[in-house]
Amino acid sequence: MRTNVVLDEAKVAVLMRLTGARSKAAAVARAVDEQIRREKLGRLASLLGKVEIDEDSILALHAAEVRKDGKVFGEGHHDER
Repeated sequence: MRTNVVLDEAKVAVLMRLTGARSKAAAVARAVDEQIRREKLGRLASLLGKVEIDEDSILALHAAEVRKDGKVFGEGHHDER
């Protein structure tokens, strides 16, 4: 989606330097992704103590996925950042 926004150039420059992004669009996309990740983690953290988690089942599922894929990330996985 194309969107025009007015951003502080100095902040965008710092963001690009810190993230290693090669373009302003990539830097902003990373910032958006990071904010989404933080919000999801915050919501997950708010469930601590409210939901029982069967850690053995999670570990078994993870092990099965690793065996299926051969790796945590499949052969074709490439981080686009």
